Amino acid sequence: MRPNRLIELWRSNQTIINGWLNIPNALTAEILAHEEFDSLLVDMQHGLIGFETAVTMLQAISTTNTIPLIRVPWNDPGLLMRALDAGAYGVICPMINTRAQAEAFVSACRYPPLGTRSYGPARALLYGGEDYVQYANDTVLTIALIETSEAIANLEEIASVSGLSGLYVGPSDLSLSLGVAKRADFEDPRMITAVDRVLETAAKYNLMTGVHAGNVENAIKLAERGFNLVTPFTDMAVLQIKTRELVAQMRGGVKR
Repeated sequence: MRPNRLIELWRSNQTIINGWLNIPNALTAEILAHEEFDSLLVDMQHGLIGFETAVTMLQAISTTNTIPLIRVPWNDPGLLMRALDAGAYGVICPMINTRAQAEAFVSACRYPPLGTRSYGPARALLYGGEDYVQYANDTVLTIALIETSEAIANLEEIASVSGLSGLYVGPSDLSLSLGVAKRADFEDPRMITAVDRVLETAAKYNLMTGVHAGNVENAIKLAERGFNLVTPFTDMAVLQIKTRELVAQMRGGVKR
């Protein structure tokens, strides 16, 4: 089976730079994949991406060595299995708040006897190889999105679920849940406490950690703080920020 480079990077204590795709377009995914991200995530929850488009985006990413990930819309076994059958090498599942929810998530992603994933790897056989089913349980990442005060309170129980690969901090929802005034404020004491607890708990259970950083500066700081996988920006943010910068530069250089 094709190895999952993210596992190798994590085990060698190297920071994983992850890109985030909200734009439903295979060419956008292909362009970013050629920019040497370690991984790219296709966002089917808050992006505008449907399943059929997600498949074409996974195919585009697969023209490179970038590892394809998917965030599913919800903790639904059918959605999780389809994402993996389409060739995603890792799944981030939103709103994992309890041990039971984490167990259901992991079970849907693992073949028996470790879980209840049914056979039908379709494109995953093409991407992963003919021995995909034999090694998928050890290769595919299952990452729980930690984004509520309830999840923080239940973190020990969530992290102890067998077969879970990692914890990913969703700072926007987490800050809302914690009552933090400024969205995704990593300097707020409540966020600092929550983030530290995620890092400490993940270390205890040998789990990968990820975080949505929002910008490059935050991503670097959070990587230094101990996060294994950092997402500095989304495709939409890059397009907006860079376009705004270039248009302003152009307006400053021409007569009106």
